[in-house]
Amino acid sequence: MKDRSTSLFPALLLAVLQSLFGAEAASPVFPLKASADGRYLVDQRNQPFFYHADTAWQLGKRLRISEVLEYLDDVKRRGFTAIQMMPFWKGDPPLANADGVIPFDPPDDILRPVEAYWRSVDRIVEEAARRGLAVGMAPLWIRWGGKDPFGWRYQLTSSNARSYGRFLARRYRRFRNILWILGGDANPIERTRAIAEIALGIREYAPEQLITVHNKEEYASAAFFDTAPWLGVNFAYTYRETYIQALGEYNRLERARPIILGESCYEGEGNERRFGDPYRIRRQVYQAVLGGALGGHAYGHRDIWRFNADWREALAAPGRRQMAHVTGLFATRAWHKLEPDQFDRLVIQGRGYFGEMDYAAAARTPDGSLAIVYLPRAKSITLDLSTMLRGLNAKWFDPASGVYFTATSVPAPDQRGQRFTPPSRNSGGDADFALVIER
Repeated sequence: MKDRSTSLFPALLLAVLQSLFGAEAASPVFPLKASADGRYLVDQRNQPFFYHADTAWQLGKRLRISEVLEYLDDVKRRGFTAIQMMPFWKGDPPLANADGVIPFDPPDDILRPVEAYWRSVDRIVEEAARRGLAVGMAPLWIRWGGKDPFGWRYQLTSSNARSYGRFLARRYRRFRNILWILGGDANPIERTRAIAEIALGIREYAPEQLITVHNKEEYASAAFFDTAPWLGVNFAYTYRETYIQALGEYNRLERARPIILGESCYEGEGNERRFGDPYRIRRQVYQAVLGGALGGHAYGHRDIWRFNADWREALAAPGRRQMAHVTGLFATRAWHKLEPDQFDRLVIQGRGYFGEMDYAAAARTPDGSLAIVYLPRAKSITLDLSTMLRGLNAKWFDPASGVYFTATSVPAPDQRGQRFTPPSRNSGGDADFALVIER
C-alpha cells in the first residue's frame, strides 16, 4: 500500500532548505569534511551538512539494481541525506548477492575480489551520488570473534589490512560521497592495528574521504582511536538514552570531531529488550543532536537493514516517516551552532535527572538567537531567558507530525524564569515535544 500521508513533506522541506540556504543545501558538493571547529560536517563549499542516514546494511547483497533504485528514490523522497551499507554480508548464507555472485574467490580471501560483484557495489554508490546522498560504507564487518560465524575478524590480519585498504581506496576514490565505517559491532582489541592499517591504506589513495570506526555498543570510535589522525568522524553507538554518550564524546579533550549517532535501537527491533517503537526512535535522535551529536544521526528499521520480504512495507513505517521532521527541525535552522546546555543555564527547573529517560535535552547558540529543548514526557520546565536575545518567539514542535504551534509561558513562582507547559499528548499519542525559541 502506498504511503500518501507524508509524501509531500520532504518535497516541501527541500524547497524550504533551498530558499534558506540556496541550492547547495539540496546538492552537497562532496567529499564531506569536518568544520573548522570540528563539531559538524560541511561540504566542499563549507555548507553545513546534516548527516541523516537510513541504515541499509545488506543493500549490497539482497537487492538487484532495479530494487536498489527504487529504494534510493524513496530515501531521497523522505528527506534522508545518506545511507549506511555494507558491500557484502556474511550472515544468512549464502555469501553471494542477489545475482549469485560472491565478493571474493576464494570466499575468505579479502585480497581476491571478484570484479562482477564489486561492479554492482560501484553502481549503488554511483546512484546514491546522483541523488546527492552520502554513503557510509562498512567494508568489512569484523564482529566479535569466538564461535561467531558471521564476522570477518579472522580474515582480517595486520599483514593483509593495508593492502585491503589500498584496494578500497583505488577503486572508490572517484566516488566523492563515501564515508568509510571500519570495524563493526565489536571493539577491535587484538585487531586494533589491523583496523588502523585499513585506514592508512585508504588514506594513501583517497585522503579526502572521511573515516570512522563502529565499535561495540557504548564505545564510540574515539574510545580506541582518539589519537589517530585518520579518524575524521566519531561514531557513537548506544542503547542507553543517547544524550549520555553524545555529551560524553562532545567533552573529549583530545580533539573535537563531528559526532554521529550511527547506531542505536532500530524500529521494530529491540536488541536489549526495549522495543523500537516510534517514540523511542524519535527520542534517541533528538536527545543525541541536542547532546552534541552535531554531525547527525542514522535511523534504522529491522526489515530494511536486513531487506526482509516486507522491506517495501517498512519504507512507510511510522517512525521512518517521522524522520523527515528531524531534518525539518534541525536542517532549516543553525543546528550546527548549538551548544549543549550541560550546566543548566537555560533550563533551570523541571529538567529531570541526568541519565534517566525523561531528562530534557537542551541546547542553545552562543549568541542567544536559538534554543531547542526536547521533552521526552510532558511536564513543565522553567527557562532562564536572560541567556537569550530579546524579542524571540517560543513555539512547540510536534515531532510526530512536524507541526508547530505557539507556546505560552508564565513567570515561575520564584520569579527566576518563565515556565512552559506542553500539551499532554502529541499527534502520535505520545507525550514528547520540542520547545523552539527563535526569532
